[in-house]
Amino acid sequence: MLQTDHTAEAILKRLSDTENYPDETLDPYVEFSVGGNLYYFTPGGFLYRREEPGMKKVGGVFCGYLTNEVWHYRADGE
Repeated sequence: MLQTDHTAEAILKRLSDTENYPDETLDPYVEFSVGGNLYYFTPGGFLYRREEPGMKKVGGVFCGYLTNEVWHYRADGE
């Protein structure tokens, strides 16, 4: 059963707000810690939470994505 990741929702909401938070940039695959979990973005703005030891999935849990427009605004050098 899937659980809602409220932390991931908050991350996506904040980063989507380019008006109030204009200076935040993102790099693909750079992990960052929020709320005791590790997250990272893949190219294109897809947010993943890093797997915990012992979980079956490889790579991470998909949490959502930024729009293409926001990703290109936030992505450093893309």
